[in-house]
Amino acid sequence: MSDQPVLIHVQNFEGPLDLLLHLIKSSSIDIYDIPIVAITDQYMTALRQMQDHQLDVAGDYFVMAATLMKMKAKLLLPADETPEKEEDDEPSLAEMQDDLVNRLVKYQRYKQAAGWFKQQAAARQKFYTRPEMAVPADVKLGKLAPGLTISNLQQVLAELTSRQRQPELPMRLIQDEQYTVKGQIHTLRFKLSKVRVAVSFGQLFDQKPNKEELVTTFLALLEMTKQHEIAVDQPSRVLPITVKPAKLGEEK
Repeated sequence: MSDQPVLIHVQNFEGPLDLLLHLIKSSSIDIYDIPIVAITDQYMTALRQMQDHQLDVAGDYFVMAATLMKMKAKLLLPADETPEKEEDDEPSLAEMQDDLVNRLVKYQRYKQAAGWFKQQAAARQKFYTRPEMAVPADVKLGKLAPGLTISNLQQVLAELTSRQRQPELPMRLIQDEQYTVKGQIHTLRFKLSKVRVAVSFGQLFDQKPNKEELVTTFLALLEMTKQHEIAVDQPSRVLPITVKPAKLGEEK
């Protein structure tokens, strides 16, 4: 990387996640494989520039800055200096990175949806509805015949609308993929890079995965097995299936 300082165009961001997502896209970084050290330095540079321009920086930006600095410290801290036992409520680096990725992906999804609604609103502004015209004075309004009520007309209308019509073609809204094999491979690589022993097959999935996540993660595991990145084993039928990095088996 170049030693030149990163120049960031200061603008009014909607929050710390918006700023962080802007930095990730500007640097062409994979959202599932964020370099914590580099993105933290860029975030702190952007924060200083916002303060230099006398912009109103909300407290949420500093909370995110503290989180990134904490993750950077955990990443740069030598393994032999890591506390033997952390507090129960202290999340690990892997948990903090997973939480950050999930928040960014969810925010990106909401931002795309908001952009779509904004486009629809702009398109709707191009249509104008003609105001209701007053009834001309020389037009006489019709009257119902004796014995005929509005309820009778409503019943006739209901019978007409209930008649058999030509069935319409089924329509379905196709949504963007929430999970991809490539993205799940990055997630699995990150999880397995933090383990020193084989983990059970079920530990690689979320506690309550949906069908799309389950299938995509399973395909990612098959692809990694095909590429000899992981080793899958089952010591006996009564024991669960275990997964470990292939290099872990070579070190033995």
